[in-house]
Amino acid sequence: MVGFFRSSLPNPGRYEELKAQAQQILSPDIFDGARFEFNKSLTPKFGVLHNVSMGGLQGGGAYEFGANYGEDRLLLASRVDMAGRLNGRVNAHLTDALLLRVQSQLGPDTAPTFKADLDWKGSDNTKSAYYMGGGLLGCHYMKSVTQHLALGAEAFYHMQNAKVYGGAGAARLTWGAAGENVATAKLGTFGHGAVELAYSRKVSPKVGLATELSYYHNQMCQFGLGYEFALQKATFKGTIQSDTTCSAALEERISPGVNLLLSAALNHKKKDYKFGVGIVIGQ
Repeated sequence: MVGFFRSSLPNPGRYEELKAQAQQILSPDIFDGARFEFNKSLTPKFGVLHNVSMGGLQGGGAYEFGANYGEDRLLLASRVDMAGRLNGRVNAHLTDALLLRVQSQLGPDTAPTFKADLDWKGSDNTKSAYYMGGGLLGCHYMKSVTQHLALGAEAFYHMQNAKVYGGAGAARLTWGAAGENVATAKLGTFGHGAVELAYSRKVSPKVGLATELSYYHNQMCQFGLGYEFALQKATFKGTIQSDTTCSAALEERISPGVNLLLSAALNHKKKDYKFGVGIVIGQ
């Protein structure tokens, strides 16, 4: 009887992943200076990483240590830097449909931050509730209406400041023989009103395009274009933003377990330039 009532529509994913396809293309890994990252698996479930960076705009260098533990239903991840800032993350599958996500940050010169999310995955919908340190409560809901259309809603309220509250509605439309076209829209009450539009297209298995428009009434309006080329041993991403920023990132697999990173960003208006080169060893 359970299978009789089960919807044939697909699960739309989480509300916060509404424009994940476009964001994947529009968010290249941009950094400044040199970076070296070493990942080592000590056991099938436990691994560590060392991240060294230097030569950026801030000058000097930095070191970061991380440790990860993962199994079928539990993931623990943490990172700590030389300044004593600690980031921690926990993902725990309480049941097949219920996921608890907790993340926190502690530092000697900053106030601690905390966020907890609880996601419930249904056959054709995903419900989420979250709490952020300081008293912010919120909830998300995403549901597939048809095979190609999903609708969602969001609401939030600050328990310590009754003037901070709002909501948003969203839609995602997928079409094409293999779902290669994805368009999303989000309308919210953030500030004096906000509109976010995004579109991504998988031109071929190796080429992807994306665009995004964000408008916040009486605050800002930003537009961006992005592209991605997935070659046999390399991935190249580039973006062009309406604030005259052009960015590009290349990740090339030199050999199994060794990747070369190259990134650059140029803001013509502010005359701000960034260039980065890095090596990643291990997975």
